[in-house]
Amino acid sequence: MSRLGLARLQRSPKPRRPKGGERSFRIAAFFWGVAEASLFFVVPDLLISWVAMNRGFRAGAWTSLWAALGAAIGGAVIFLWSANDPTGAHRAVAAVPAISETMIAQAQADIDRNGWFVASMKGPLTSTPYKVYALLAPRSGAPLAAFAPAALPVRLPRFLLVAGAFALIGRLLRDRVDRRILLAAFTSGWLLFYLWFWLAHPG
Repeated sequence: MSRLGLARLQRSPKPRRPKGGERSFRIAAFFWGVAEASLFFVVPDLLISWVAMNRGFRAGAWTSLWAALGAAIGGAVIFLWSANDPTGAHRAVAAVPAISETMIAQAQADIDRNGWFVASMKGPLTSTPYKVYALLAPRSGAPLAAFAPAALPVRLPRFLLVAGAFALIGRLLRDRVDRRILLAAFTSGWLLFYLWFWLAHPG
């Protein structure tokens, strides 16, 4: 190798490794994604939005990816449960706050019309949790090998949209608004969202 080539190689930046805090957020997002895609009822968007608002879009995007990977695992858990014990799985999912028998029936009707993948992609638009589609997918003929990785195109776009929106909010407000006020507004916003969601979707 020539001296010039060696000098360029030495000057080339090393791959950026996630900082300790970012690594912790990614791990938390993964397990949150697993939990929310199974029986937990608070979306990982809360963590994603906090990371993006305070650390920027890149950190929020990585958190989004790990949350989506976790959703693939959590969805697979419900899928397998439903395939082996449909009555027990149905009872458990229907007991999650904001999920009703009407919501499950509407999701099944959408799957019957459009197929499980298209119906799952429409879930964020209809406020239907991913776990509902995981519950219904086995009886709709979806193979687990296709359903589990489908969590990425189904879940990731919304997560990235949340990350982008809150990264912009953070960029605009971090240096202009006191951190305590920003935290209070963030917390109040999510509390109001869930108050509205649970009132609009009684389970």
